[in-house]
Amino acid sequence: MSSQKGNVNTFSFKNDKFNKSVKTKKINAKLPDGVCQCYKEVLEWRVAYKKCKSLSKP
Repeated sequence: MSSQKGNVNTFSFKNDKFNKSVKTKKINAKLPDGVCQCYKEVLEWRVAYKKCKSLSKP
């Protein structure tokens, strides 16, 4: 990470910026319930940075 003056990242990653598919909307709509706080934060990060994929088979 740079410590230069004025070199600040003001934009956040948007996982649906270019991909507006139904699958992406379903993944973004699901919120983890009934799990511990630590695991919930991990799941939210995975969804936010598009590292989460839905299962092909249950």
